[in-house]
Amino acid sequence: MKKIITPLILVIIAASIGFTLFKNKQEMEVKAEEAMKTSESIPVRTAVIEKTAHKISFTSNGTFEPNKELTLKAEASGKVLKIYKEKGDYVHKGDVIAKLDDELIQSELAIAEVKLHQNKKDLGRYENLAGTEAITEKQLEEIRNATKMAESDVKMKKKRLANTVITAPISGYINEDYIEIGTLMSPGMNVVDIVDIDPMKLVVKVSELEIARINKGDKVKVKVGVLPEQDFEGKVSFTSRKGDASLRYEVEIELSESSDQIKPGMFAYAAFDYPAEEAILIDRKSLVSGVKNPEVYVVENGKAVLKKVNLAQVGENKLVLLDGLKEGEKLVTSGLINLKDGTAVTEL
Repeated sequence: MKKIITPLILVIIAASIGFTLFKNKQEMEVKAEEAMKTSESIPVRTAVIEKTAHKISFTSNGTFEPNKELTLKAEASGKVLKIYKEKGDYVHKGDVIAKLDDELIQSELAIAEVKLHQNKKDLGRYENLAGTEAITEKQLEEIRNATKMAESDVKMKKKRLANTVITAPISGYINEDYIEIGTLMSPGMNVVDIVDIDPMKLVVKVSELEIARINKGDKVKVKVGVLPEQDFEGKVSFTSRKGDASLRYEVEIELSESSDQIKPGMFAYAAFDYPAEEAILIDRKSLVSGVKNPEVYVVENGKAVLKKVNLAQVGENKLVLLDGLKEGEKLVTSGLINLKDGTAVTEL
């Protein structure tokens, strides 16, 4: 009897061990399948798209430029006889800068005036004889044309004579001069560079979103790079109507008070400050690539969906959504490295 019981016990133990092993195998297969599924899903962090109130403040840098500047060029030929203003001098509009030799032009003008006087006398006689057989209509027309040509010649020579006196077309400082006594000038040659620095203007460039808020007359705080301890105030005097190739718009700012310490070419910052507005803000880190062709991922039905968006920069790291997403959508904010369009994701 004992011999029968012992094999039976062994069979039961073996069956129990086999069942246990089979059950463990099933559990391991289930866990492996779950692990496989988990590995196919990429963990990501998301944020719900919603409007928030944000203050529009931004800073743009640029350089100071003079109010006006030009290179004055000669309009007449002749030798420089006198120089009245030199490099560093301040000139008012109309001030004489230099005088050219005008002896030859004076002689030419005198001859032209004699010819004009004679033509006018001849024209008077011909008009008195008009209607008689003494002169023809053609002869009268010819003397009239000759008189007009003589008048034009006198006017032209007077203009040439006036051009021998070189005057300042604008007020400002002579920043550079190109002439000396005895210099032989001809039309088109440089005489002086004149720079008008009153008022000085700061020229900066801003984005399309920023230019939409800037108006002529807006007050702006200005910080000059070489004068960090001083605060300046200015107002917007000009905004460009068209952006450049990178969609940046030019803004000119006039300082409220002039300063001899500020020179053209100096670097400065302009701080713009406007009331708060509601908008959808996106962190720059959420972009798949750069801001030139912006794309982001949103989560839809457990999968990452790539979408193109239209953005505008309002700060160093913040962007305003103009188009491409709707409120309530889930924006992927981190975990972008391994994402592709259609990849399964798990929200953390």
